[in-house]
Amino acid sequence: MSDPAAFTDQQKEAAKFLDRDFNQCFQQMRYYDGQIIDICKFALTGYTAIVGASLSLYKYGIDKGSDFRPPAVAMLAIGLLLGMCLLALLARNRVYFVIVTRYVNEHRELFLAQKPLGFENKTRMYTNPSQPPFFDWRSSQTLLLYALALLNSGLLAIAVYLIRVNAACRWTLVIVLSALFLAAELASAVFYLVSRAKKSPSAAVFGRD
Repeated sequence: MSDPAAFTDQQKEAAKFLDRDFNQCFQQMRYYDGQIIDICKFALTGYTAIVGASLSLYKYGIDKGSDFRPPAVAMLAIGLLLGMCLLALLARNRVYFVIVTRYVNEHRELFLAQKPLGFENKTRMYTNPSQPPFFDWRSSQTLLLYALALLNSGLLAIAVYLIRVNAACRWTLVIVLSALFLAAELASAVFYLVSRAKKSPSAAVFGRD
């Protein structure tokens, strides 16, 4: 390993920059991970309030002999639109997280390759700048994406039930439409993440190099 005293001022400043950049990127990585969790927490809290309010309004209409289904369904529709935006935001944050994490891995690869102080990285801490993948069906972030998509399809199911509450085939309609919507949500999110894999970081985030 090179003697630090032999470094030029420019090399010393470059080393300081890499050190600061590594620390900031590591914090940014944790920020994106935390934001994904916060999105799901917000969705769960918001959906609970929306579903509770819409069903209460529907029941209140029944008690009063009025049809309050339209405003109840409108509340669910607004919640569903918000949920779709949250799902898109979650997928977008996954892209940010992966790019920053890969950059952090590249830093480790550079410095650990020199075996500083004889450190051999026997635990094999992440050093692969091509990992993690944008889409990993086993990752905790992807599981949260599944959960959010499921919550969105649940909102649609309740809305469809209220619209067709008097129809004989309402349960079949609820199950089929919510299942199709869930599949469409997941397919769109997965396709978006997988399509980032062969792009440069700039193209993956901004759509162009």
